[in-house]
Amino acid sequence: MKKINNIFLTIIFLFIIIITPLFIIITKDKEFSENENRYLSSKPKFSFENIVSGKFFKDAEEYINDQFIFREKLYEIKTQIQILMGNKDINGVYLAEDNYLIEKHLQEDFDENILEQNIESINKFAEQNKDKNIDVMIVPTASLILQDKLPKNAPIYDQNESINKIRENITNCNFIDLRETLFSHKEEYIYYKTDHHWTSLGAHYAYETFANKKGKQIDKNDYEIETITNEFKGTLYSKILYKKASNDTIEIFKPKEEAKYKVYYNLGKKTSDTIYDFEKINSKDKYQVFFGGNYPEIKISTENINNKNLLIIKDSYANSFIPFLLNDYENICVIDLRYFKEDLEQYINDNKITNVLILYNIENFSQDETIKYIG
Repeated sequence: MKKINNIFLTIIFLFIIIITPLFIIITKDKEFSENENRYLSSKPKFSFENIVSGKFFKDAEEYINDQFIFREKLYEIKTQIQILMGNKDINGVYLAEDNYLIEKHLQEDFDENILEQNIESINKFAEQNKDKNIDVMIVPTASLILQDKLPKNAPIYDQNESINKIRENITNCNFIDLRETLFSHKEEYIYYKTDHHWTSLGAHYAYETFANKKGKQIDKNDYEIETITNEFKGTLYSKILYKKASNDTIEIFKPKEEAKYKVYYNLGKKTSDTIYDFEKINSKDKYQVFFGGNYPEIKISTENINNKNLLIIKDSYANSFIPFLLNDYENICVIDLRYFKEDLEQYINDNKITNVLILYNIENFSQDETIKYIG
């Protein structure tokens, strides 16, 4: 098997050094990889300064990696060879039971210093906003809830350690622990099979837990569930291009009695009558059907009258959770600290915020250094 792998790597190497330079010269650069959902490297700038600093050679290497011919096809072939060799851990993705692709999380993926920094920042924020009702929802990923589906003896970090640390150390906040809820529904379709997000059903069960904490009972029959695509292949598929991966289904839950609302993006620069961007169904990243993706700021103004204005500080897990909140608040303000550059305290005052929900998946919470700006 080792010999086969070496032969394969040799073929790739020869292919790169002989064919790729010629191909790059005669073809136009590809600007964007739809499969990877990212912009690709462009030709490096040739200058004396870049040569001396080494930047030119680094940029050239990235450029060749991004632009070589049949790049994605070679990824597919490499994945198939690794599977034939018996590997179930490919590029940080486990081939799990029931055709699940589950992201590999190791202890080094959970930065203890950032975790502690973020807990401290939330506590500082809560201390400064004692008049607000603050909830913290840290969502476990599939590698914890669906751990029974992982390959035998697969190394994986126990997320319970980090989640317990957050629960035990935050102050002046309500911690929404979703583990029991999600474990009780683990045989249902609560995580996508090819993507790192939870499904709308998983978000629905989380909302049930959230609402019950507020004294509100939720009935699944109060929603119309609409399937908007059966052809979603997500981020984990894109990392390994495993052709036998299942197509995922994206559903949306619409309350049968839904408050009328208007959506304002980026401090009113763009408006919409719906939180869904159905054009994204025709794109690679179909999860962006929720709001069209991530924005620095979104405000949803509803016709509800209850003097409750919610601020959500979040990552992309919140995008499929927010639809369940539309009947609960007058206004829902959503910010993503990775992109939000305004004064947070002033924003809270301007929007008369009464409630705050901090919603991240546990891996992002342990890595995202922008959370420190909350406090």
